[in-house]
Amino acid sequence: MKSINVAVVGFGNVGRAFVKTLALKRKTLSEKYGININVVAIADSKGMVIKPSGLDDYEMLKLCEVPKSGIHMFGSYAKQGVDIAEIYDKAAPNIHVELTPANYATGEPGYTNIVFALKRGAHVVTANKAPLVLYYREIVEEARIRRLMIKFRATVMGGTPFLEMLSSMKSHDIEKVEGILNATTNYILTEMHENLLDFEQALRKAQALGIAEADPSLDIEGFDAAAKLVIISYVIGKPINISSIYRESVAQISLKDVLDAVKQGHVIKYVAALDAQKMVASVKIEKVPRDNVFAQINGTLNGVRIKSDATELFFIGRGGGRIETAHTVLDDVIEVALRGSA
Repeated sequence: MKSINVAVVGFGNVGRAFVKTLALKRKTLSEKYGININVVAIADSKGMVIKPSGLDDYEMLKLCEVPKSGIHMFGSYAKQGVDIAEIYDKAAPNIHVELTPANYATGEPGYTNIVFALKRGAHVVTANKAPLVLYYREIVEEARIRRLMIKFRATVMGGTPFLEMLSSMKSHDIEKVEGILNATTNYILTEMHENLLDFEQALRKAQALGIAEADPSLDIEGFDAAAKLVIISYVIGKPINISSIYRESVAQISLKDVLDAVKQGHVIKYVAALDAQKMVASVKIEKVPRDNVFAQINGTLNGVRIKSDATELFFIGRGGGRIETAHTVLDDVIEVALRGSA
């Protein structure tokens, strides 16, 4: 039985879903793959829990019930403040799971945490887009020279193995990648079309259901979709800078715009596109004909078309959701555990 020690840094919705999913499936995974995944440390924004022998399933489930940013209250293993060096000194994780919030201005604290983990010999799995958007080359090079893995399938279409397929198309010349990459704005537009809500009403509904953040600006202003285009561009070997991506705000769409589009036989969608031949990218409001496949992508679903010199592929699946994303993160952890030399 191969034993792998995991540190989880970032304990929001995805972090909790990941820990809970692992607690519920760990025995099955152990029997199926011959690996024992030990969570030896968990950190949130205000504290951390360190248990070098590994948290048991009951402890992991109970940790998922503590208030947000309240992990420091969890018994004798917990303490206030976050010290990544202390986690590595005491628990020596083999895999670092980075789930801190995205900060597109600095990439922190994710970037510093990822580089620290790599320098300490840990493989990295992350769902945080910002460090990759700002420092992709540096992170990948650090991992390469240390012969470590950096896995980030949960950063784009978190609930669908899209990046896995895209990265496997090694003989293809990818010409264009386009589609609906943001679940929050797609849900808002679906509500505007199907229930004739104005933008603010649809946004409030999305927030009430936990689909939209309290501050939804990263989604509404196109930053989230643009960040995903940047990661896609690196995966296909034709990198672009996020500052070069043209973005339109979905907040400008009115109910009148929706009704006018419907009368013309169209549906308004928020489409992210990367033209890898012209090296241009955009996140724009588009009127899509009702018979276009993108017009059928509703609610929190994502849909992406990949066009290469040899074929055209279409993916439809969950773009996010804490449970779906947690499973993708766990898939990456399992792959690293099976393949890694740690």
